[in-house]
Amino acid sequence: MTSFQHSQLFNMFLLTIRLFITLFFLLLCNSLYANPTVQIQIKGVKGKLLKNVSAYLSLEQQKEHPRLSKARIQRLHKQAPEEIKQALQPFGYYRITITEQALIPPDEQGHDKEKVVWQAKYVIDLGKPLKIQNVEVNIKGDAEQDSIFKKQIANLPLKIGDTLNHADYEKTKRILRNLAEERGYFNAQFTKNEIRIDEKTYTAHILLDFDSKRHYKFGQVTFNQDFFNESLLQRFLTFKTGDFYTGNQLLTFKNLLTNSEYFDKVDVEVARSSPGDDLQLPVNVILEPRKQDKYSAGIGYGTDTGARGSLEWKRRYINRDGHQISAKTEWSKIRRSVTTRYSIPIGQTVDNYLELTAGYKEEHTDIIDESEIFLVGISLHHSRTLFDFKLSEIIGIEYRDEKYAIGSDTGHAKLLMPNINWSYLKADNRIYTLRGYKIEFGVRGALNNFGSNASFLQSRLNAKFIRQLFKNGRIIARGEFGYSTIALLEGEFNDLPPSIRFFSGGDRSVRGYDYQTLAPKNLEGRVIGGKNLLVGSLEYEHKILEKWSLAVFYDVGDAFNEFTEKLKHGAGVGVRWLSPVGLIRFDVATALSEEGTPLRLHITIGPDL
Repeated sequence: MTSFQHSQLFNMFLLTIRLFITLFFLLLCNSLYANPTVQIQIKGVKGKLLKNVSAYLSLEQQKEHPRLSKARIQRLHKQAPEEIKQALQPFGYYRITITEQALIPPDEQGHDKEKVVWQAKYVIDLGKPLKIQNVEVNIKGDAEQDSIFKKQIANLPLKIGDTLNHADYEKTKRILRNLAEERGYFNAQFTKNEIRIDEKTYTAHILLDFDSKRHYKFGQVTFNQDFFNESLLQRFLTFKTGDFYTGNQLLTFKNLLTNSEYFDKVDVEVARSSPGDDLQLPVNVILEPRKQDKYSAGIGYGTDTGARGSLEWKRRYINRDGHQISAKTEWSKIRRSVTTRYSIPIGQTVDNYLELTAGYKEEHTDIIDESEIFLVGISLHHSRTLFDFKLSEIIGIEYRDEKYAIGSDTGHAKLLMPNINWSYLKADNRIYTLRGYKIEFGVRGALNNFGSNASFLQSRLNAKFIRQLFKNGRIIARGEFGYSTIALLEGEFNDLPPSIRFFSGGDRSVRGYDYQTLAPKNLEGRVIGGKNLLVGSLEYEHKILEKWSLAVFYDVGDAFNEFTEKLKHGAGVGVRWLSPVGLIRFDVATALSEEGTPLRLHITIGPDL
């Protein structure tokens, strides 16, 4: 190695030593003289106002900045009053006063100087808030004649006399933009949007000019698929070509296609970029069918039925017209059944179809010694609008052949029963409902010598209402009423099979009593069922954890022949678990109308509605 190389190595060694010494002193200085920080105290505001002031204050945002210095702290402190004023103006405070503004350096705090903590203090006097004196919203374009826009303008967040709030102002503009998008005014825009502050009267004047431009329409609908007939697909449409566009109708159309069992993939596209001269927008629908066959199985448990299970096969579509067929078998400790259904879409709407039914059911309980039913039926399903309520209506006729033995009554009933049923359901969530209700009313009957060997006319009403109470509570009320007319049709009650008679008691009736034990009895003391039914229940449920709730309830009811008979009462407490398989209810109820008020456990699984 040459002397020159030795010299280079020696110089590199000296340079390394100097770097280590420099780093050592930097670390030492950093430990002795920490970066300054700031503690900020703001008085006179709280809540959203305090949060917004903190967000606007540069000193608050930079109080722990690694390059914070004395000069920067003093500069940011000076600009704080203007930032506070800007922060409070969106809430309507335009005449605020900073009654105290102080910046205390570390050496005046009596603390260890090594901490280098500055203290900043601001005391705010908000003064009176600025009020809205006038709100002027002008709608131009096609929306000027739109009743929905007129109704919305009357319910905007901005009201005369309210404190000016910029968030409400922005919300108002957003509401108008969203409504224009929903209603098909795709070129809408604000031509003027102003908040004018009158310093003399200390009031605000709001002016919004909104030009909706033209109202677009639905154009021709094209279905891209190669299996189903066009007539079947047209049943899903919620609009006609030439109707004014609304996003709700388009979404409903897509949901009907998606929720049907025909399609695995549904894409609905509106060609906004290519409207015709008549402002009609073509609608393109891409569909892919599901697999034809569907298999499902289920298990459950109820105190009344014990363990239960089911198997079902369904062919989602048989032909190009969308016919469907299904077969389902169910079994439990007390009953077994097999039911086959064949559905035929008819009419112009998706909820209109004809259904053919055939089935067999066998039931044995502590009350019913034997009930063996063969049935066939045909029913028409469609919807009917009554007083702005869309009801589901089922009109049908069923032939039922039932062999039975209950109490001392045995027989073989053959009933040809016309029937009609109406139902209405509205719920935010059917599995766990916070707001919803379901009402059902049905009438059926048979006439001796007209395809039947017994006569009766029977009606039944069921209702259930659910409402949220406070944040974590629910009120659940349900009622059931049944009435049978037999004597007027020259029939005998003993001629009616168990499936037509009324019983009460059990998990979904009057809790605290065994299944079907509340009903008239014969001379031997055995339950034989009644002509009429009345059941009511009131329950309060309170959530204690995300998936768990506690409940208290009171039930009353009975099945009877005369309305003068006394009703039975039951009450209890329960636990609810929103499990992966559905809502599970564990209830312990006492039979208040029985001697000793015996207790009974009830377990049920299923949705609220």
